Amino acid sequence: MKYIVLLFLFVSFKCSLANHCKITRTKTDITCDCSSKNLRRIPLRKIPRETTILNLSGNSLTLVTNNSFEGLGKVHTLYLQSSKITLFEVGAFSGLDSLTYIDLSSNFIEKESLPPGLFRPISKLQYLNIASNLFLISKEYPDRVLQDLTHLQTLSMSGINGAVFGNGFKYLTSLNSLNLDPCSINELQNDTFVSFKGLPILNLNFICRFKKVQPGALAPFQSISSLAIVGSELIRISDLLVVLSSLRDRNMSLIDFSSNYRSRTGADIISSEAFSYLGGVCVKEVILRRNQIGIIQGGSISRMKYKNCLQKFDVSQNNIYGDYQTALEIFKLSVLKVLDFSKQEILGPYKKIKNESFNSEDSKYSLSYSVDLPPSLERLNASGLSIKLSPLANVNFKFGSHVVYVDVNWTPFTNCDGVITGLDNLQFFGMSGFNCKILNPKMISSFKNLQELQSRNANLNIGLQHDVNAIFLKGLEKLRIIDFAGNGLENLNPELLRSQYNSLYSVDLSNNNFDDFPFQITEFKNLSYINLENNKIIDFDEKVTNDLDDLESRVKGHLKIRLDRNLLQCNCKSLIFIKWLFKTKIQLDNGGNYSCGYIDGSKKTTAYALKNIDELTKQCASKFWLITSVCLTLLLIIIIFISSIVYKYRITLQYWYLVIRRRYKIYSKLDEQSDYKYSAFVAYHHDNYRWVCGPLTSFLEGEKKLSLCLHDRDFALGSLIVDNIFEAISQSKKVILIVSKSFLKSTWCEYELDMARMRMFRENKDILIVILVEKIPPEDMPKSLLRIWNNVTCIEAEEYVSEENTPQFQHLFWKRLYQSIIT
Repeated sequence: MKYIVLLFLFVSFKCSLANHCKITRTKTDITCDCSSKNLRRIPLRKIPRETTILNLSGNSLTLVTNNSFEGLGKVHTLYLQSSKITLFEVGAFSGLDSLTYIDLSSNFIEKESLPPGLFRPISKLQYLNIASNLFLISKEYPDRVLQDLTHLQTLSMSGINGAVFGNGFKYLTSLNSLNLDPCSINELQNDTFVSFKGLPILNLNFICRFKKVQPGALAPFQSISSLAIVGSELIRISDLLVVLSSLRDRNMSLIDFSSNYRSRTGADIISSEAFSYLGGVCVKEVILRRNQIGIIQGGSISRMKYKNCLQKFDVSQNNIYGDYQTALEIFKLSVLKVLDFSKQEILGPYKKIKNESFNSEDSKYSLSYSVDLPPSLERLNASGLSIKLSPLANVNFKFGSHVVYVDVNWTPFTNCDGVITGLDNLQFFGMSGFNCKILNPKMISSFKNLQELQSRNANLNIGLQHDVNAIFLKGLEKLRIIDFAGNGLENLNPELLRSQYNSLYSVDLSNNNFDDFPFQITEFKNLSYINLENNKIIDFDEKVTNDLDDLESRVKGHLKIRLDRNLLQCNCKSLIFIKWLFKTKIQLDNGGNYSCGYIDGSKKTTAYALKNIDELTKQCASKFWLITSVCLTLLLIIIIFISSIVYKYRITLQYWYLVIRRRYKIYSKLDEQSDYKYSAFVAYHHDNYRWVCGPLTSFLEGEKKLSLCLHDRDFALGSLIVDNIFEAISQSKKVILIVSKSFLKSTWCEYELDMARMRMFRENKDILIVILVEKIPPEDMPKSLLRIWNNVTCIEAEEYVSEENTPQFQHLFWKRLYQSIIT
């Protein structure tokens, strides 16, 4: 039993909390919010007596009894909408002496729910909303109960098709705004609003389903200033305009006929006669947005009686494709300040001219156009025009000195090769969605007062790449906001933003392909917002972070940078960057906590990396020495490998080195040499000097008249030995090797053998003659000689030949030697 009592008390406490009203206090008001508590009666005891705003919407009150608000004399605003109310007792609002605003919409109220005299206690009421109730069942308006509200200024209710506005409305002598929403009235007749005649109504707002209107329907509203008829999907604007005939010569601030004709078949054609109804009213702002208007007939603007009253004209979201003459008449709207013809299917407002102010070298596109603007125009919206395969030509705007805003975003010009002039005071220019693969660098150079430039998704990655001299933004020294998002940019010309060092405040480079900070920031004085979201940035180096901190100091703590959705890495390279994210005073999105690729390949956050920075540092240190060891090992292996190759082919490499060096010394190429300086070069050891310079030289030079090259006699003084050897071999037809045991032990003799052997292989000729002056077994011969033993002429000098002082030149040895040289 004890536990049951405790459970009951707990449930009661929870229910009490659920029904508790929220109290909010400000300097001027105390708000008691009891909305959506499923209340079945008004919780008077829970409402503070000093409450000024009471919200009881979204409950289940059903019946509001007498004195339900007793003691709440300070309440001036009461919300009772959507509370399932079906009936009020006559004294329900007693005690609400200060009430000026009440919303009773979206309940189950019908005419019988409101007893006569209900509103007398709140006769000071200024705003009443009784829309979306059940008055349409009886098809009567509760005008009799409303007649007590002589101070009412705004009345919102539903329009009932077939119902008559009764005489009770005549007593609403302070009414200045009448709103019919929702409204099922199909036809506005001349006598529909007779009961409102003489009332000081300034604003009419009808969201109805009109199919037909009569010309005099609005005649009773003699003080009207603002008229809005929207959402009548079944009536054409050309038919709706006739309702303005009863407002001829009136001064009005607004006529809003937007979102009316929505038929799937055909477009609306507004004749000049129908348009003259609009022109017969001196109105400042006209909105004809989203009405499937196809043509405003030529001459319509000319027929406007009060064309000099119109300051804002909105015909956006239609399908206007003509009349061509109407476009040329726009300039006649002499006081027009705002023109919006955006989101049209097709439009042709240009007049072709020969304009000498354009230099033919400025643009590859040869056509030039002139557009006459209204002389007072300040804002022009031409965004989202469906112009097919149209390049941006040279355009000269006349009378555009007052224009400060031009929006041509998402109008798909096929190139940006034109030059725009005539808008010298322009402050905003939108050119997003252009195809600027072909970009004239001087396209916007005349906009010297430009402050904001939007060029998103415009293929500037290609267009700016060809602007090598960074002319596109040159001279725009007042430019504060640049939006180049979504252009596929990978880098920026370092000179691109030079003219904006003092002016630039915000730059948006999001959704591009930058892998590092895209520009130098050391010269910027006021740059306070940088958006680099969704690029390919891995991190910033220390120089960039220092420069950013310096910029933050220059702008006195107002710098904001967005870096979310990049390819940030939390690894050894980015340790300094990770620490900077959380110690910098720059205002980073997400507080500097971004997703990043961790050192182990997993996905982590920069906050996680900072928390584990010591462990990450240790891993990086270990990784550093591991990488260093591996790199040194690989380097050592490569050095050993290259060294072994060089050693193995050292002779070949040295030979080719000498060949190349000889060519650079302007010697003739070996393969082009037909006449040799020497018949033979004799390579010998000094131990064999007597025989070589004696019998051998006597026979070949003295008797056979051949020329020999002997190192003791013919080598050039002052030259390197290797050069002398190489030149002697290169300029000799044959090479004679005098092989002895001393020859085989000599380094220079071995070198001569190697050089001769390399020439033989290179030229593929039999140039070597080997003379053995001593008995040498094959096993004692060097490998270099054995490799060519079977491919060269080998002659063995018998002992008496190599030793005799007076040789017998008739010996077969000398004959074989001579034949080997001359063949």
